[in-house]
Amino acid sequence: MKGMRASLYGFRSVAAKELLHLIRDPATLVIALMIPVIQLTLFGYAIDFDIRHISTAVVDLDRSRESREYIASLHNTQYLDIKEMPTSPKEAEMALRAGRCRVALIIPPDFARKSGTSQPPTVRALIDGSDVQVALRARMAFVRPGTGASTVEPRINMLYNPEMRSAVFMIPGLIGVILQLVTIALTSFSLVREREQGTLEQLMVSPVGRLGLMLGKLTPYAFLAMLEMCAVLVIGRLVFDVQVAGSITLLLALAIPFILATLALGLLISTIAQNQAQALQLTLLITLPSILMSGFVFPRETMPGPLYLMTFALPVTWFLEILRGIIVRGAGIRELWQSLAALVLITTILLSLATVRFHKSAS
Repeated sequence: MKGMRASLYGFRSVAAKELLHLIRDPATLVIALMIPVIQLTLFGYAIDFDIRHISTAVVDLDRSRESREYIASLHNTQYLDIKEMPTSPKEAEMALRAGRCRVALIIPPDFARKSGTSQPPTVRALIDGSDVQVALRARMAFVRPGTGASTVEPRINMLYNPEMRSAVFMIPGLIGVILQLVTIALTSFSLVREREQGTLEQLMVSPVGRLGLMLGKLTPYAFLAMLEMCAVLVIGRLVFDVQVAGSITLLLALAIPFILATLALGLLISTIAQNQAQALQLTLLITLPSILMSGFVFPRETMPGPLYLMTFALPVTWFLEILRGIIVRGAGIRELWQSLAALVLITTILLSLATVRFHKSAS
């Protein structure tokens, strides 16, 4: 008993001191309480295994009443949403390669003539197999009751990932997630640590310009992020047999604005956080929800309207579109220019905010 009492001596004093420290640091306490509330709310709404409203392009070469009724029957299942009506199969395949649609349905010109005969009409369904969950649900939509399966014979072709390997979907997403986590964490922790040690103030009073100081702090992390991206690509190829179908040069070039955006996010966190504990909490508060809401695991189409709109503001959302577009579908700049434009806009806004906040906090 005496040994136990000796080992517990001072427990109350230390506990009281730590409690007082928490009370005197309300920012850390508020952030710690906000994290589980915000994440539980976001995760509860964002995670939905019942995949619906899959974006679909329809090429109706028959343009008859029967073909329109068949399209309506597919739409009524709520699993397929008709987003585009291309005029040719080639345009539909371009929509798939660009990632605007997950399914392309091609209705032949003899659809109405064969309807109701002993030889049922056939339709061609092209499904983007890069996302296994979405691809399986899309395939079920063509054969489930209520879609005219008894009178129409669908011929389904899985594109880009015909073997339905999960690694083909996960590895490109992991590149974006890893880059985001590493760049944000390294930047936010580095600047906060320098502020705590007083070295940042010493740099600010030196002849170094403020913009030069900020860019000088961020540039090494940008090169580190590019090296990490190359390492993940090599590991994905050697270990998981995930090859880059498109241009590696284009992939590396389009990674630059994303890396700048995440570095700017880390810089923003460093201007808000007062210590490394707050920097860690804010990093988790930003990165964990963005992983789920970006489409890394769960399709964005299944998310409620407000959350779905929020996903457009996340840089990782657009970078995942670029990664999977180039690595899996072999897309080029012609198909990815919209994702690039959105990413550049977000990056410009984040860099501007980070520059202003960095100058104010360092003053």
